[in-house]
Amino acid sequence: MVYIGIDLGTTYSCVSVIENGKPKAIHHDDGKNIVPSVVAYGAEILVGNPALNSNIDLSNVLYDSKRLIGWEFLHNLPVAENRQLWTFNVDTRNNCAGYVLNKGQTNERFLKPEEVSAEILKYLKVRAETYLNQKVTGVVVTVPALFQDNQKAATKKAIELAGLELKGLLHEPNAAAIAYNANHQLGNSTLLVFDFGGGKADNYHGQL
Repeated sequence: MVYIGIDLGTTYSCVSVIENGKPKAIHHDDGKNIVPSVVAYGAEILVGNPALNSNIDLSNVLYDSKRLIGWEFLHNLPVAENRQLWTFNVDTRNNCAGYVLNKGQTNERFLKPEEVSAEILKYLKVRAETYLNQKVTGVVVTVPALFQDNQKAATKKAIELAGLELKGLLHEPNAAAIAYNANHQLGNSTLLVFDFGGGKADNYHGQL
């Protein structure tokens, strides 16, 4: 059984594996170890840079799923005012804030944020399997320290939709503290970590 770690970010996402006892971020076709958290829905589903560089209608190029995930109503979003800047269409349906593909057309479709996040997770899973040349079964996924229960539940659903078995959710600043300590062998130290993410900023203060 092989497990992977995924940082499912607001703007960029990353997947890693353990090699020789240390985490290693997997590089993608462009040589970078991060992929834009963007999904485009056209004749096929594209993730990352192919989604950004596609000729698909901008309203069907979806991002910010991490901002929407787990919210019942759009007006409750902490960044509700940002809706005017989004190039995609959003709505609240069946107590879920989500995306509207092909709005006003006969093939209009409502997508939950976890469905979009699942496509990013699927992409990262495939990248890991290609790199490892074997099937990946489990995953540890990072989430913001301030994520509420409904946001965590929706993230777990995305992981399930991606065909992965969740081994644990890890708060992002905690992950940073653990990784830093692993690299620098600080021992019994007190750390203050600021996680300046693309969409959220968290902090962690604790003893390692």
